[in-house]
Amino acid sequence: MLHETATFTRALAAIALAIVCASTGLAQDATGTKIAVVSLQRVQADYQKLRAQEQNLGQWLQQRRGYHDQLTNFVFLPKKEFEEALEILQQTPPLAEENQQRLEELRRISDKNDERFCELRAKTDRTAEETAEFNALQDMYDASAETLKGVQESIMQELGARRQTALAGLMDTVEQAINTVAEEGGYDVVLDADMVFYGGEDITDAVLAHLNEGLEQPVGDNDEQGNGEQGQQGGGEGDEQAGEQGG
Repeated sequence: MLHETATFTRALAAIALAIVCASTGLAQDATGTKIAVVSLQRVQADYQKLRAQEQNLGQWLQQRRGYHDQLTNFVFLPKKEFEEALEILQQTPPLAEENQQRLEELRRISDKNDERFCELRAKTDRTAEETAEFNALQDMYDASAETLKGVQESIMQELGARRQTALAGLMDTVEQAINTVAEEGGYDVVLDADMVFYGGEDITDAVLAHLNEGLEQPVGDNDEQGNGEQGQQGGGEGDEQAGEQGG
């Protein structure tokens, strides 16, 4: 599961904390206080817009990781050619035939340099000329790896910005739905169900009905998906770096 799922959970927990803090005074005077509970875990699993945002973020991240992984095929290129490959890969597919051919040519050059690098690294008695060639290839790889690191950092920064934008509106909507259901039911206090050992009337279904009102139920959903599987969304945030090739 992606880390954005954990972020959604933390945001929902923040709502629960706000509700608890806001209602502390009422909770202390238990006489006549009408208490409700809502499962924020179920809200996370079954709020359709939230699930759609998670899926969209996962698909976007998978696409960007694919771009990053493709770049690892060109790490043994000089700086100019590596940047050329980067520029071509940023283009929206399908690539023009000439660009596709150029990309294949650059890939062959990189693979050949990679093979030569491994060959020289395995030699224990390199000549001075071979040592200079080996060092040049190592520098070439290191420069490309540094660029790849920058690409990865850029991807994660953009993911954070997209996640924050998605959360901003959705968390306000969740809180408004809880407040609306609480007011309609005449509840004085609403607590997160996971923070309550006993008591309180569960209004989770009503909150979800309010949130999902007018939205089409996804095919295959049923009432037993309370904990909702969040589907593998393209792996963890720590994108794999290009394999360490330098000795």
